[in-house]
Amino acid sequence: MPEACNIAGEESPLLRIKQNRWNSGRPMSAQIEITYVCNLDCSFCYNVVDHGQREMSTVELVDVFRKIADAGVLYLTLTGGEPLARRDFFTLGHAAREMGFALRVYTNAHIIDERRADKIASVTPLEIETSIHGARPETHEALTRVPGSFDRLVAAVRHLRARGIKVNMKCPITRFNQNEVHDVWALGESLGAHVVFDAVITPRDDGDVTPLALSATDEFLERYWSDEMAALRPDPEIMPRDDSQIAAVCGTGRSSFTLDPYGNVFPCVQWRRSLGNLRDAESLDEIWTERNPVLSEVRKKAVDMAAVLNSKEHGQFAPYCLGVAEVQTGDAMGGYRQVEVNARFRHQAFEKKHGSSRRSYCGSTDWVPVSQTA
Repeated sequence: MPEACNIAGEESPLLRIKQNRWNSGRPMSAQIEITYVCNLDCSFCYNVVDHGQREMSTVELVDVFRKIADAGVLYLTLTGGEPLARRDFFTLGHAAREMGFALRVYTNAHIIDERRADKIASVTPLEIETSIHGARPETHEALTRVPGSFDRLVAAVRHLRARGIKVNMKCPITRFNQNEVHDVWALGESLGAHVVFDAVITPRDDGDVTPLALSATDEFLERYWSDEMAALRPDPEIMPRDDSQIAAVCGTGRSSFTLDPYGNVFPCVQWRRSLGNLRDAESLDEIWTERNPVLSEVRKKAVDMAAVLNSKEHGQFAPYCLGVAEVQTGDAMGGYRQVEVNARFRHQAFEKKHGSSRRSYCGSTDWVPVSQTA
């Protein structure tokens, strides 16, 4: 899920900075998919290559970095595809650090040996994020579809941690690995890495819903949101969304944005509506303006959707993504099955612990399109 989906509930100076950026619509973080080339063949990868466009060169990417830095963005994430597949990756990484960015790298870690781990350490990233798809080679490689990728991932994490580099291991929960989540957590602890589980599988960027067949079962998700697995979750204490601080379902078009390898700017990694092309623009401000009709629309929908959710039975417990909704169903505000299922079990877990919320709801409680229920 995008980085700044819902920051309500934090109490820190960082929250105040985020709120200021959110309210002013000035982005704090940017994610750049620097290439769609990848050395794995993950069955649920959301990237869609456009063979009619040319990926940005080293010079063009460094120029894009400068435009983003000039706009006051603090966090820069380099991802892909597989970012280390680019021969100029370390040139780009050092350029980003010289511009003062707090740098993150999302990588599958497949080619990180000791030599590359040394080079990564020289870039001093804030953190490295990689993906793990099971606690055993058979499970992990059923999704990466590359033999040996599990052992290479584990070795890479060891190399990175030996150099003091923070590593987050993200685990999308699927039918293949749902019975291994405790073992995945234990593996992360043994490696000195933090594991983050994601309970939502998303469609591909072109709307292909094939990856949804990998989603965890409803029976597992009910257990995942219960106290049984609270220690494994990013939010062990389930609470309803707090609209008193930020009345929007996510920070799309406000606190962060994404670029593809061709320079197109999107309001978030999931919502593939181009705001413009930063490779061609003189500055980010040329694109990131209230006069941009797409930007204005997505910001309004993020606010309007909070009101829609508040009229639904489980809506205050919904980790709603407008981008996933639009890509999957064609309607950003129409709901989609994954969010309804997770919201229902989150609400159920909350009421079991705290008692009934005693809220009265207006409108329909059936907020999943019929076409998604099969």
